[in-house]
Amino acid sequence: LALGPGITCAPLPWPAAPEKKRTSGHEPMSERRADVPMPSATTPQKVQAIPLSALALSWSRAFFFNPNAVGALFWAAAGAIGILALLLRPWTFGALLTLAAVAGICMVACAVRMTIGRRLPPWTLHLEVAIATVLVSVVAWVGLSKGIPFADLYIWVGLFAALYFRPPAVVAHVGFTLAAYAAVLVLGSTTADPFMAWLALAGTLVLASVVVLGLVSVLRIAAMEDPLTGLANRRLWDERLEQEMERARRTGAFLSVALIDIDSFKETNDTLGHAYGDHLLQQSARAWQSEIRGSEDLLARLGGDEFALLAPSSDEIGIRLLARRLRRALPKEITASFGVATWDRTENGRELLRRADSAMYTAKQAHHRAQIVPPTG
Repeated sequence: LALGPGITCAPLPWPAAPEKKRTSGHEPMSERRADVPMPSATTPQKVQAIPLSALALSWSRAFFFNPNAVGALFWAAAGAIGILALLLRPWTFGALLTLAAVAGICMVACAVRMTIGRRLPPWTLHLEVAIATVLVSVVAWVGLSKGIPFADLYIWVGLFAALYFRPPAVVAHVGFTLAAYAAVLVLGSTTADPFMAWLALAGTLVLASVVVLGLVSVLRIAAMEDPLTGLANRRLWDERLEQEMERARRTGAFLSVALIDIDSFKETNDTLGHAYGDHLLQQSARAWQSEIRGSEDLLARLGGDEFALLAPSSDEIGIRLLARRLRRALPKEITASFGVATWDRTENGRELLRRADSAMYTAKQAHHRAQIVPPTG
């Protein structure tokens, strides 16, 4: 369905028919990298060694992006500290039973996180942080009689909360932790200056939580943002598409997408240089951002000269009108091809994007004479 120069709407999917070989222009997603030769079974392949730094980065990313793994580590470390404390210091019978029980609970919690943590709902992490605060309070009260600063373990609670929870939840957990430590100091009156002890821990805990929360926020933004245009990147696009499809499935709302490809961008880069190509991408992003619906729509740069628009609550007519506005908003020296598709409630995200990509290819074929021309003067 042609919607004007450079815009094509994907029809709803019909039973697959034989598809003609595409020989020029933009390649659809399903056919990209088809020209890459496959290695022969008889040809020995050179195996490249992976740098140790790359392996360490990959491992640390996989580990720290997994709150279950980090939670299991925290529980295991806390249990190990409890066992060492039992072995290295003499305790009364009551204190011995208390520390043994706390160490046992920590080890059980570690085992739970390692085995079924991925299947547990997210709110269980909040419950475990609250339980950890109570357990630290118990051992901190026991440690007062021996002068052992178990209260330092409260810092772990703040660090974990700042790493994986939203700011309101971090404030709640830190507040609960400080209230729990105040109760410990009141009940265990052996400390010479309870207020200064509480103030020192409170300052350290709050400062550490704020620093970690700030760093996590910066890293989260950097991981979800395209550095050249300031738009969302492919990772954020994939996450939001999955979330919006689930929401549309649950509520019955419409959901549409548009794929956008700058025309003749490779030739522009080759002729006028990459700096000018980057300038065109930034101009396009700024022009489109003024046309979308604030935080409801999501505009992303998927890579190179390819952009994508996620439009929740937009039906076929709405996404066509939005694509027209985006095309008209472009500066006069830039042209682009648009392919739009509306979710049919049966396909997955990849299939939805494939239909939009096919529509964009059709639009580019009809629009192939369009050129990006340099500004005059």
